[in-house]
Amino acid sequence: MKYPITATADGYALRLPRIATLSLSSVWRLIARHWGLLAALTIALGLHAPTLAYYFDGDDFVVLGNAEYLGGRSYIIDTFLMRDIVPNWRPLSGVYYAVQWEVFGLNPWMWRSVNLALHLGSMALLYALMLRVSRRPAAGAIAALIFGVSGAHFDTVTYITAFPHVAGTFLTLASLLAIIAYAQDGERRPLLYGASFVFFLLAFLTNEGSFVYAPVIVLAYVLFSRRWRHAPWRVIAHGAPYAMVAAGWLAFYQTCSCEQVKWDDFYWGDHVIRNYTVYLSWIVFPAQMVPLSPDALRIGIAVVVALGLIAALVIGPNVARVAAVGVVLALLPFAPVAIWTASRYTYAAVAFFAPIAALAVYAAYDRVRRAHDLLRIPATVLGIVFVATVAGLYSWQTHAQHVRSGEGTERWHLLVREMERNYPDVPPGTTVWIVDGPWTNPMEQYTWVPSVARAIYGDAAAFNLTRDAFQQQHVDPERALFLEWHDGELRPVAPQQLLTSDR
Repeated sequence: MKYPITATADGYALRLPRIATLSLSSVWRLIARHWGLLAALTIALGLHAPTLAYYFDGDDFVVLGNAEYLGGRSYIIDTFLMRDIVPNWRPLSGVYYAVQWEVFGLNPWMWRSVNLALHLGSMALLYALMLRVSRRPAAGAIAALIFGVSGAHFDTVTYITAFPHVAGTFLTLASLLAIIAYAQDGERRPLLYGASFVFFLLAFLTNEGSFVYAPVIVLAYVLFSRRWRHAPWRVIAHGAPYAMVAAGWLAFYQTCSCEQVKWDDFYWGDHVIRNYTVYLSWIVFPAQMVPLSPDALRIGIAVVVALGLIAALVIGPNVARVAAVGVVLALLPFAPVAIWTASRYTYAAVAFFAPIAALAVYAAYDRVRRAHDLLRIPATVLGIVFVATVAGLYSWQTHAQHVRSGEGTERWHLLVREMERNYPDVPPGTTVWIVDGPWTNPMEQYTWVPSVARAIYGDAAAFNLTRDAFQQQHVDPERALFLEWHDGELRPVAPQQLLTSDR
């Protein structure tokens, strides 16, 4: 093989040299051809690598504590049967958490490394997909870079319990690439179709919200295949497996009474439009924190983005049509959440938005450079400067948010260190009462702090209360231990001292 890129009748396919024929010159040609992807991967790796040193965050311990308390096998079974305390159904993620906990325990570096590897893998899949459908390595590299450094998912890439979003997006992109390759190659390789469905199914089992991508994958088949035009039944035959998974989950969701996936603050109402406005604007303008309600600026940005999606759907090309539908559907599982917004909810939407943005940038650049020979060099320089500026702004915002997130995890590292230092082991059924500690909001006090004790000791719990609140509790001192926050650390204390009004 002379070059690592080979052209098919309908698009480009990314193909690596065989190891048997690998030589220095072939490696060099590979690097020269795909330097844009390598640059994007390098930038994204450098941007997100510092987060590998961050500790677990508070809600991570809900998973960790449950895995330790139940044991791996019981934790997986409870996850599958929707008996765990996490409000979703993600059995494959449950298996992953159980295995990771068994192997790595309280070592966040390894957990975060898996997430980062999947994120970089998604960038490579985006590049390969764009290369196949557009034959433009530059457009693929821009799409990969936008997705890789986007400030929209600053708190997602290596966040432990964002694994379902990161892994689900990786598997969805793999499914999409496989179905497009299958369609473009004349449907001659059924293994590609099988791989597409398997990736889709794994994405669904990793993050149940991934069922919404069934129409996206079927649409990709319709737009990139030609054979069905002479045999329309092929659309039904190829789309049926995806439709069955999506329809099956929707039917189950509508008929089940399980609070695990149906909770009070998830419903259809006016807030869905509000959330779509927030998220569409956040994809393009990820500044500061994700707001709960949009201001005038965000409304204006969301309108522009919505018009851009409509234009992509109408004008094309086909990959832009698929991506436009993908953006809308990627937000669909999270728009009904009424009480909060989160950056991880836009992670997959950015993966679909990036190809549209990349194609728009490349089209503008291509039009200018083709206008006159003298404009080729200035257009190239301006294009590079524009992409570098946007990537730099996104990277700056992502870095700033990463620093804030890292500082937030130190509170939980401190809690784990102090509990292990004071009580390396505790009897089963023990409650550790923490008085006047800094873990003060209700979610921390009654969910996350108890889960920290479970992660450390297994059959144990912990609660952080103010002294006044503690004095109103009916505490059994025989099954309790007591820690008081003082001068930035936790110290053992007798319960009688805590029941007095004076320190």
